[in-house]
Amino acid sequence: MHILTGPHPGAPEVDRQAGVWVHRVDGLAFTRESTWRRAAAYLSLYPRFLTHALRLPRPDVIVTKTDPPMLKVLGPALGALTGARTVHWAQDLYPEVAEALQVIPERGVLANAMRSLSTWALNGHDHIVAVGRCMKRRIEARGISPEKISVIPNWAPSTVHPVPHEQNTFRTKQGWQGKTVVMYSGNMGLAHPFEVILDAAEQLRPEQLRHERPDMVFAFVGEGPRKAWIAEQVTTRNLSNVTLLPFQPKDRLAESLSAADVHLVTMQSEVEGLVVPSKVYGVLAAGRPCVFLGPERSEAAQRIRELNAGTLLPHPTPAAVAEALKQESGKQPDGRDHKAYISAQEGRTAAVTAFNRLLRQAGNSAPKATGARHG
Repeated sequence: MHILTGPHPGAPEVDRQAGVWVHRVDGLAFTRESTWRRAAAYLSLYPRFLTHALRLPRPDVIVTKTDPPMLKVLGPALGALTGARTVHWAQDLYPEVAEALQVIPERGVLANAMRSLSTWALNGHDHIVAVGRCMKRRIEARGISPEKISVIPNWAPSTVHPVPHEQNTFRTKQGWQGKTVVMYSGNMGLAHPFEVILDAAEQLRPEQLRHERPDMVFAFVGEGPRKAWIAEQVTTRNLSNVTLLPFQPKDRLAESLSAADVHLVTMQSEVEGLVVPSKVYGVLAAGRPCVFLGPERSEAAQRIRELNAGTLLPHPTPAAVAEALKQESGKQPDGRDHKAYISAQEGRTAAVTAFNRLLRQAGNSAPKATGARHG
């Protein structure tokens, strides 16, 4: 198996891990400071991916993803050139995400051109994997046949499991003993509303709680384009009960996620079905309750509801968020944590099984006619 990906600082150009060859192609420097510079960095990768892929041994199946956003357009082209079957693994849907977040004008010339190209690419793949039922509905709305779309949800890393507070060195290191920890862990991106969380944090200051319960600490763990704004708001509002921490390494993720008493997962209603916040699977694997701020028909909300793993707030207000956090963090263990953890383990196994079956079926299909030979 060969994987083509973008550059990573300090990583070798070609690496072999567990029998899988990883090839890193170079491009323009990636930055989040400018939308157009980021787009240029993405665009610089496409021709390099194409030429590098054509130098590899002929594949049986080609899988494209959505980062870079329009990488799917290479799938049909490579399928035609190599005769391989093609599968698109959709993590996001563009240009709708960019439109919803007002990165590009909605229904503008650029958006419509990207939509036409994206729909052509989706139709050109032999199969599509959506990471949620809500995303499958969005893809079908593009006119794609439901029969060629499978739903395989994302999953938590295998290293994530519940770690009791008394055994959690990460929680101890942060000085959170005797406190109630509310955590947002992951990308602090444009698709996530944070204003209402900070408003709730204001309502849950120690002086506001009047010692009715342990002090609440709001921990934002991760990076992203909105982290600087959050840090600015923390300073401006003098939120002494809010702390910001960097992304934690994978080998500490179990302790980091388990350090919380309750997690926050957020998503703007406009991006329902366009993205699925995969951080919810890590929360479930850590066996912690979750307060979800977002549309109730999204995949994340449906999983939380099915497992009775938290509170859903499709129209959150600061008071509602504050009350939900108090309620969820104050519940006694009732077996829900164990059920969520078991579900996370089963979900990972089910996803691996589904992908294995799908890729084997695609690989065993008759090869396409090719326009060129290589490799």
